[in-house]
Amino acid sequence: MLTNWSQQRNTIGVQPEWTASGVRALFTFRHHPDDATRSLDFAFQEGTSPEVTVANRALVAKQVGVDLESLVFVRQVHGTDVAVVNAAHRGMGALSIDADRIAADAIITDAVGTTLCILTADCVPVLFYDPVHQAIGAAHSGWRGTVGHICDRVIEAMSREFGTRASDLRVSIGPSIRSCCYEVDDVVAEPVKRAFAGGHVLTPRFGKPGKYWFSMQGAIRLDLERMGVLRDAIEDTGLCTSCRVNHLFSHRKEQGRAGRLAALIALA
Repeated sequence: MLTNWSQQRNTIGVQPEWTASGVRALFTFRHHPDDATRSLDFAFQEGTSPEVTVANRALVAKQVGVDLESLVFVRQVHGTDVAVVNAAHRGMGALSIDADRIAADAIITDAVGTTLCILTADCVPVLFYDPVHQAIGAAHSGWRGTVGHICDRVIEAMSREFGTRASDLRVSIGPSIRSCCYEVDDVVAEPVKRAFAGGHVLTPRFGKPGKYWFSMQGAIRLDLERMGVLRDAIEDTGLCTSCRVNHLFSHRKEQGRAGRLAALIALA
């Protein structure tokens, strides 16, 4: 199950249960207890500035118990590439829109003190922890990444780099738009059908031909279990960014004017 979740707006975020066992992890909310809106993206400029974004990141880093300079960001491009990082990458993208950020949508490491960070505002953040080999990963899975099986790519990379076995992994699926709110058309539905044939992750909308509800979380869970992750080792926050836009940023609900939430993970 999950800890640090309440119905109150001023909760800073939600942690996977396994944060108590050698790893720190957090999915942030849009508000901090001081009640200020806390976007973690430099591109969100409505009432913010780069300095404010850095301050927001520093505040969240403190809450997680890591240094701001330990944060590692990648340039997310809605692909399936996985970046392997180490202590030399600490601070990449943390203090500015770093032109040297690696273009990738997932990050893995076994370096203690290196904090992996993914930004989302409807796409699914997925955190991975291998307690046997002390390795971690973070993935940004939008519909393209989900159809491209990005979580498979993370597990394959962790196995190749660190010796990770899927059956040892603990995985947490973070706040993201869910099938209650995520309507897609055939442009998305057709590749989903091909990628998850028989998976029942699409629900046709009654009276709306060519429209479907899509569960990215259900598709990700199918991939994880198919790769060998144990069903009981997969946590899902169950939080919909669109339904809970007062707590969370939603690109779709806010019509493209949303800030960004963060998913962070670091070896303790």
